[in-house]
Amino acid sequence: MKIIDKTVKKAYKNWFPCKEIRTYHYAAAFDGNKMIEFSQNNPIKTNTKAYRIGEMFNIDAYRIYSYPHAESALVLQLLNKHKFINPNWKIVVLRINREGRILLSKPCKNCQKIFDKTNLTKVYWSISKDMFAIKNHIIDIPRKYVYKNNCLPMR
Repeated sequence: MKIIDKTVKKAYKNWFPCKEIRTYHYAAAFDGNKMIEFSQNNPIKTNTKAYRIGEMFNIDAYRIYSYPHAESALVLQLLNKHKFINPNWKIVVLRINREGRILLSKPCKNCQKIFDKTNLTKVYWSISKDMFAIKNHIIDIPRKYVYKNNCLPMR
């Protein structure tokens, strides 16, 4: 799928491994096949955006621990830029570990709560390099989209 391939390519361009971070989460929003927003988490730096998300969607975890998830940061970016959420937009979420492998990235219950409140139902998440899921249906990625050995060399 093109939207998954675009998200994986963009995520690897932004991926920069360090010892403090075990995994990196990325999220992208698409209008059709066009990427309209992209975000990533930062688990070592607090951010007022996370607190704002907690306030907007009544999520205590984001008020107390103000580290934005890629998915919640993406929704905030969409609201800031477009002033609304189109339920037809597609979201792709993936996680890459510090070795460069794509891992399971199903949204947490708080991010899922945000998706539910904004009526975003077309949310794809990574399971592995060649499998993604949407609403618990597994999608096998065509061979041309699979990255060799499921990782990139370390920088």
